[in-house]
Order: sequence, then structure tokens, then C-alpha cells
Amino acid sequence: MKNKLTIHLCFLVPFVITVLNLQVLVTMFISTVLAQIIAYFCLGLILLGIVLTLRNRGEFSRTARLWIYFYIIYFVIAIFSGAMHNNYTNIVASTIPFFYVLGFYYYLSLPENRKVFEKTAIISLILSCLTCIYFNSINFDLDVQGVGEYVVDRAQGVYGDANNMALVTVLTFIFIYKVYNPQKIIFKILKIGILAVVFYSLFITFSTTGLSVFIISLVILNSKFFTGLKLIFGICLLPIVYLLLLNLNSLTANMDLVGQQRDKINNLVNVLSLNFEEIDDSGRSELVAEVLHYIYKNPLMGNGVDFGALHQTHNTFIAIWADAGIFVLLFFIIMLGVYYHRAFSCSENIRYFVLPMLLAMCVFMLSLHSVINQPYLMAIFVYLGYLIDDETVEFT
Repeated sequence: MKNKLTIHLCFLVPFVITVLNLQVLVTMFISTVLAQIIAYFCLGLILLGIVLTLRNRGEFSRTARLWIYFYIIYFVIAIFSGAMHNNYTNIVASTIPFFYVLGFYYYLSLPENRKVFEKTAIISLILSCLTCIYFNSINFDLDVQGVGEYVVDRAQGVYGDANNMALVTVLTFIFIYKVYNPQKIIFKILKIGILAVVFYSLFITFSTTGLSVFIISLVILNSKFFTGLKLIFGICLLPIVYLLLLNLNSLTANMDLVGQQRDKINNLVNVLSLNFEEIDDSGRSELVAEVLHYIYKNPLMGNGVDFGALHQTHNTFIAIWADAGIFVLLFFIIMLGVYYHRAFSCSENIRYFVLPMLLAMCVFMLSLHSVINQPYLMAIFVYLGYLIDDETVEFT
């Protein structure tokens, strides 16, 4: 019993710490040294957990194993490229997500551990959303490391980035919607209330990508109900919903929206009306164009570990290409394709949980370079791999 508790703590404590981004908060308000100690402490726990699970592990996931192959290929080529072009970075810090992948690959091999992980993920993700709402209410801004002098346009949560926070809220919504299935009325009402709070934390990020992905994910989550008369009703309802979204500017005219808030509403309307020329990408296209200049110089082998991140690429696919070259990028795309292909072969219950989760993370890869650099997101990717390969699992 004590050994099981120790194993859970070895993996779940680091997971919660990374979900809540406590290391950054400790750096800002307490001490940089203490934050570094926390980072190495978490890494030590993961390594200890791997050692403790070596003798007692379940059947490994062939889908989740692809991430191990990816990181090995990525680091071998990117380290060589970095040395060749004299582009050096902190290799130790860059390998942390890989150790989380390896650790949770062992930890989640046992079905009972996956159950504990689900509960921990839901609680920690909800805490992240609640913190986002609280920070927004007091006008707290990580960029200024305190309460901002001006009104914060978009809620950034504990990550200091509105899009990153939007991704977390979408994942939180999907987790609660599918995994938490209470039987008593009072807990069903509680579930609805939590979902409403999570959606509010998404709304205040004013993320065009987040709101678009949320709508699609909500349709996928409920797709099995669109049969017969429900399908006809849903088809009839779609034009009404579409018209409402097209008129978001009119519907929100009386809201006291400031700065980027109104711009993001305009962005969503432009996306829905296919007015792509008017979409504001916050300067991301310029950043991508700058990195493409370096990519074209070294398209095959890349420029080194975290080269794309250091140049603020804000695009995971472009960042991988910039770091380790075209062959690693192709492997990455094929790996995601395998995830999708195998997810479609799952039972309906698992399929309609995994697909929106994958959709959210893959779409946000187009606007974030940090998706595969966040340990908690990599743990979720490994978890999805095990769900895809475990034909016996069901959410009840």
C-alpha cells in the first residue's frame, strides 16, 4: 500500500505542479533558486517513479511508445545540427518533457493508475481554470508580475498566455464532460455548474482558436446523439447558431469590451464569414516568415534544439522543422496521423473523447510552439495513447 502511494506521488505531484505552473509563480514571488529546486525535485520524482514501477508494470501502449521514438530521433538530429551550426541551448531543460513521457509511459501502463490519473487531472485542471478567473478578476498579469495598471484584455491564467490558457480550458471541459459521470442529481447539477465555470474561463481568454475548437469539440462530444429526429433538429439548428455567431459584434455591442477583446470577436466573425484577409494573427505570420528564412538554409537537418522556440515561432510544426529538419517533422506528422487512425477504430465512447482532445492539441499547435514542451500536455498525450490501445476501457 505504501509503495503504491509513493508511486502515485512520484508522478502526480510533478504533474499537478506543471499544470498549475507553480515553478514560474515561485520564481516570480519567492525565489529563482527555490523554483530550480522544485524543477529538479519533480524530475527526481519522475525518475524514482520509473525505478519503482520497473518490477510492477502493465502492458505498454504501442501508440504512446511513438513519442519515445520521436523524442529520441529529435534529440539525436537536433543536437548534432546545433553543434554543426554552433547553436547551443540548455539541453537538460529541453529534455524534461521526454522524461515525463517516459515516466508516464510506465506509470499509465497499469489500468488502476489511469483511473487515479484521470481524477488528478480533472481536479488540477479545474484549479487552473479557477485561478485564471481569479487572476482576471483582480487584473493580475504575469507579464508585469502583479496587478496591472491597465485592464488586462485577455485572461492569461497561470501560463501568462491567453492561447495556452484557452487550450487548457478546452481540455478541462472535455475531461469533465466525458470522464466525470455522476449518478445522483445533486452531482449532475454540480457537473453542469463546473462546466459553466470552465467555459467562462475560456470565454475571458478571448481566444479565436479556443472558441472555434470548443464549438467543434462540443459537436464531436455529442455526435452520437445526432440520429433520427435529433439529427434533423441539429441540422435545422445549425443555421441559427451560425447566424448568431456571425452577429457576435451586434450581440456584444453593450458589453464593455476593450483592446484585444473586440479584436478577437472580430476575428471569430471573420473566420466564420471566411473573410481570411481581415483576420489578425497577432504578428505570428511575420515570426514564422523569419524562421522560414533559417529553415530554407538547413531544411534537412535543422538548426538545433529549441531553435524555433528561441525565435518565438508560435507554431509547433514549424518549430520542429527549424530544430531537427524535415524528416523529423514528417515522423511527427505521421505519428499524429497514427493517433487519429487508431482513435477512429476505438469504441464510440472512447473515440468521442480522444478525437476532440487530439483536435484541440493539434489545432493549437498551429499557434503555439509550446504544446510538446509542456510536461502535463505530454502526460495527457501518453494517457490518450493508452486509451486508444486499451479495448476494454469504458467511461460510465
